[in-house]
Amino acid sequence: MTRMTRKVLNVMEEKWDYLIILDACRYDYFESLYKEFFDGDLEKRISLGSNTIEWCLESFKGYYPDVIYISGNPYINSKVGIKGFNARRHFYKVIDVWDFGWNEELGTVSPENVNKTALSLVRKFPQKRFIIHYLQPHAPYISREFKTIGFPNPSPKYGQVLTGIQAYRTKKYFEALVNLFGNLLVKAKIIKHVWELREWLGLPPASPMDAIRRKYGVNGLRKAYRENLRIVLEHVAELCDELLRHKPSARIVIASDHGELLGENGKYSHGIKDPYTLEVPWLKVKTVKRKIRDEDTRLSTCFTVPDTESYKEKLKEKLRS
Repeated sequence: MTRMTRKVLNVMEEKWDYLIILDACRYDYFESLYKEFFDGDLEKRISLGSNTIEWCLESFKGYYPDVIYISGNPYINSKVGIKGFNARRHFYKVIDVWDFGWNEELGTVSPENVNKTALSLVRKFPQKRFIIHYLQPHAPYISREFKTIGFPNPSPKYGQVLTGIQAYRTKKYFEALVNLFGNLLVKAKIIKHVWELREWLGLPPASPMDAIRRKYGVNGLRKAYRENLRIVLEHVAELCDELLRHKPSARIVIASDHGELLGENGKYSHGIKDPYTLEVPWLKVKTVKRKIRDEDTRLSTCFTVPDTESYKEKLKEKLRS
């Protein structure tokens, strides 16, 4: 059931045991897909931020000793503060899946590794509440049809967080100059987006999203985003099924930190105030419809994630700490 409200999303004022965050998830795309996977009550909410850091700064004002944050997004980490937000000061634990669960082939965090980590932590800390943050449907896109270059390995300490693309070493000052000149052209209405200037100059794509836009066009970008959302929803359904087995009375909510622009009025990505970046879902899960039990029925993704010894050891280390 969908309820059309314009309520501001303030997650710490709501009641939940497990809050699942889908990064950069638009309300309209979520509304069109969620019934494949869940029964529940869906509301449209207005995010407190148009990007992850804005959302964090406005959403988490205090210290929450009952909350463990499982983070697939390196902006939310246990190591350093970024742009005024230091996650360590707000939660009982911050689990850096973006670090030990990073998939170098994809240039992102696989939803499988988020699931494995969440289930391990839930078993160890049954009295805690959890925020479980997947990086999808945020680019890069991981379906077989739309796979492209991902992000370089994150390094929050050195300011390398979900920026650039693999195999292209960013030259900080040159990129700043390109962006400055591009923004001037945008203001003069000569181009609609800085990415157009990059193409004129023969520069590599600015990001995984830009790479998909160049290769498949705007319609292809939107299809890639939709497939990314379907893939992560499948894994969220799998997780929710296990959580409800573990605790049938669990209050599970699926939401987003912010939305995404996919070429509307020549705009892309997020970080600017716009209905498409601010309108996000708030789904109270009642039951899971789609339960994945084997690879034959899984949606087509471009990867399989092995249980590497490195991943296992890093997860065990986090569980011991």
